[in-house]
Amino acid sequence: METGKTLYGTTRLAFDMVEGVTNIVEGMYRNIAATPLPFGRAPEGPAPGIAGLVHEIVRGSNQLIRKTTDLALLPTVEYIDRLYPPGPYRAAIIAALNGVCGDHLACTANPLAIAMRMRVFLPLDTTESEQASSEQNVAFGKLFETQRRPVDIFPNPEAFSEPDFQPTGRVLILAHGLCMNDMEWTADQHNHGHMLAQEYGYTPVFALYNTGRHISDNGCEFADQIAGLIESWPVPVESVTLIGFSMGGLVARSALHLAEQQQADWLRKVDKVVYVGTPHHGSALERGGYWLQKSATYSPYTAPLAALGKVRSDGITDLRHGNIRPADWQEHDEHEDNADHRQPTPLAAGIEHYAIGATLSKQPAERLSQLRSDGLVHPASSGGKHRDPAFKLGFDKDSFYLIHDLGHLAMLRDQRVAAKLKEWLALSGQREKSL
Repeated sequence: METGKTLYGTTRLAFDMVEGVTNIVEGMYRNIAATPLPFGRAPEGPAPGIAGLVHEIVRGSNQLIRKTTDLALLPTVEYIDRLYPPGPYRAAIIAALNGVCGDHLACTANPLAIAMRMRVFLPLDTTESEQASSEQNVAFGKLFETQRRPVDIFPNPEAFSEPDFQPTGRVLILAHGLCMNDMEWTADQHNHGHMLAQEYGYTPVFALYNTGRHISDNGCEFADQIAGLIESWPVPVESVTLIGFSMGGLVARSALHLAEQQQADWLRKVDKVVYVGTPHHGSALERGGYWLQKSATYSPYTAPLAALGKVRSDGITDLRHGNIRPADWQEHDEHEDNADHRQPTPLAAGIEHYAIGATLSKQPAERLSQLRSDGLVHPASSGGKHRDPAFKLGFDKDSFYLIHDLGHLAMLRDQRVAAKLKEWLALSGQREKSL
């Protein structure tokens, strides 16, 4: 993201934070001044006396400075963009920020909010390659994609004319996880998408999206983007294959479910979907976050602090149970209601579905429930298991692969994951030869 837009968006977010902290401090003062019982309902309204006046002055001053800063920065945004080009770490920081509060960024039209788009990574020329290999980029390149340049191809079909872009009829679309971006598919100089392109002639296309928005909202837009991408693809499309990492797998399921409902033409092109570390039935880490936020509401003295817990984005709260449809969350306040309101959503029909899960446990166990999670997602969730048969997903021993002694993010660089992807996504003739 350009420097000027980053600076402008960051200042707007800073003013939002000042206002939020002011409200919390005023709430703490108001509740303490009321001397309520240790447990019970918190008082409402502004702080009494001069304290209320002071907090109102702070809010008013914050608004005035915000408007003044907007007037000063807006005319200089483009100039700053030209003077200070973006560095390699900025995209990762902005992606993490979108995961935490991306819903707020989108609702306030903050320039930091990531707009969904499809990108490919094309080779750098000699000069660019030498520059990317210098300075701090060497260390950065081990984690993220710096030896290739990202090019938007949808909604920017003019990029199809890039001389380095050589599309095939086998389109591989990859969706990243929470607080991540498409460059982070590259880990320790390995990229699953580029590996499959080299092995089997796929053309990898990487989705970039705001992970703080509701998964169902991203799924709807993802479906539209896939439809537009296929329609504008410069060569006949033979097949579309999806790989979703973590939250990206839920976004893919949401898009496929919507496509089934709408009987979308592009769905007939999808042959396989692989879910890597996807929390199909939620993550215990988010459920813990809910109870931490909820516990603050039980006492008037800590109730204002519950607002900090509510900073968690819509995307994060969706991960509590694995919401992928609007009906899973629309009628409920996810910050107040911990119940699972999902309706059973089976895997899209007529497609081969595969899942890869991980556990930090070093040894197998009789039951998945006896294993540890991968640090974020439990194997039972990544394998689509559920006590209610209606919610079980159709992964069997041939379509679910569990890796022991492996953490969540390490799945992006693990060679066992790479080997299983090659086995599942090989062309039929190539798979027969390998067997």
